Amino acid sequence: MNPKIYITGDTHGMIDSPKLNLESFPVQTLLTRQDYVIIAGDFGGVWTGTNQDDEVLDWYSEKRFTVLFVDGNHEGFDALERYPIEDWNGGKVHRIRPNVLHLMRGQVFDLGGMKFFVFGGALSVDKVYRQAHVSWWPQEIPSKAEEDEALRNLERHNFMVDFVVTHTAPTHISENLAQFQIDDPTCRILDRFEQLINYKKWYFGHYHRDVDINGQFVALFNRVVIVQLFEGG
Repeated sequence: MNPKIYITGDTHGMIDSPKLNLESFPVQTLLTRQDYVIIAGDFGGVWTGTNQDDEVLDWYSEKRFTVLFVDGNHEGFDALERYPIEDWNGGKVHRIRPNVLHLMRGQVFDLGGMKFFVFGGALSVDKVYRQAHVSWWPQEIPSKAEEDEALRNLERHNFMVDFVVTHTAPTHISENLAQFQIDDPTCRILDRFEQLINYKKWYFGHYHRDVDINGQFVALFNRVVIVQLFEGG
């Protein structure tokens, strides 16, 4: 039986996690660890890399399903990078807990026979109010090495995937959703990917909006939506 796959937007640790409570997401009683909930960045559960993270991670560990997340701009990247890398379902992950996995940038994963290309990261517009390597990390902006690895992985799949999951969005989408315009290098990287990839839907978070755009782009924040290849299937 193929896994059930759901996706939602930013959770920011426990701040915006109530959408995954039993009351808001009752279908979880029917899910197992073979089913997935993807968080489209700003997971926020790995922050200090110490036991201060335990309250959040314990909460997710108790879920019946497996939690997958791409990184956003509000992650503790120094701590995240200390987790060992392993290969999982065709791509590289950091396994945070047995059922909590970070989907690393530029990877293509096979989930239930569907291909997911993921690429996290985004520019923090509030970084001037944050402290480097305490509440803000420069690794939020993808590196050239991560972009190159993404292109190599996409080429292996002939630039054909079913779904794209990112934190921010290409420039033409960002311009319509952002409260004010910023020059985010991540958006420019996604512009290049968009020109190359053949995909069905592109899911992202970051903008704290729930809206479908042009039939292909899906901005998520409070919604938890099922991912499927065909409507009604």
